[in-house]
Amino acid sequence: MPVRRIVIASQNRHKVQEIADMFAAAAPELEVVGVLDASSQPAPEIEETATTFSGNAALKAKGVAAWLSELGASPDDLALADDSGICIDALDNAPGVYSARFAGPEATDPDNNRKAVEELAARGLEASTAYYACVLSLARVDGRPMSLPMPESGEGDLYIEDGTLCIEGQCFGTFRAQARGEGGFGYDPHFWIDEQSRTFAELSPAEKAARSHRGAAMDLLLAQLHKILAIDPEVG
Repeated sequence: MPVRRIVIASQNRHKVQEIADMFAAAAPELEVVGVLDASSQPAPEIEETATTFSGNAALKAKGVAAWLSELGASPDDLALADDSGICIDALDNAPGVYSARFAGPEATDPDNNRKAVEELAARGLEASTAYYACVLSLARVDGRPMSLPMPESGEGDLYIEDGTLCIEGQCFGTFRAQARGEGGFGYDPHFWIDEQSRTFAELSPAEKAARSHRGAAMDLLLAQLHKILAIDPEVG
C-alpha cells in the first residue's frame, strides 16, 4: 500500500480532528494531518464556487493536492476534502452549500444559526425537518484520476467527479429554533435527533462520529479504504 499520508483539505480543526480520529481506529498505519500541519507554507485559500457539495469537495481536494505537489510531497499521498452543510426543508434546502457563510462571508456559527432561526420565523415556523449532508472527496497528489474501488460501487454513495473519488453521507433530523447543548459546532445545537429528544451538541464526540453525516461518509470510505489505496490509477 504506497499511500502513507492523507492531508485533510480543511483549516477547521474540529473537522480535522473528527476525521483523523476515525482514520486512527481503522488505519493506524496512515499519517493523517490537516493542511495547517502539513507544511510550514501557508495553505491555499480555495474558493468554493460550485453549487453542489461534491463540486466544492472536488475543488478543494484537487486544489490542495496540487499545492502539495508543488511543495514536493510524495506523489502517492492523497488530499481529502470535506464539504458539508445542513439542508432545511422549509427553507427550500437552504443553507446547503452556503451553510458556513449563510449570514455572510465572515459569519460565525451563532450568526448562521440566528439567520436560520429568523428565516424560519419569517415563515411562521419554529421547526422544520432537515438533514445534514457530507461529501468527502479524495484526490491524488500526482494529479492522476482516482478510480472506484470496484465496478459495482459506482452506484449510490461512491462515484467519480472531476477525477476525484466522492463519498456521500447524510443524517436526518429536525432543525428547531430552540438550541440545546454545548458540544459540536455549526448548527449542532439546533439539530434535534431521536424523536427530538436531544441535539447533536449533546452528543459525545464518539456518539456524533457514529451518528453524523460525516460519520456515515467516513464509514463507507473506511470500509473501502484498503481497496482504494491499492488501486493503480493507470490500470484501475
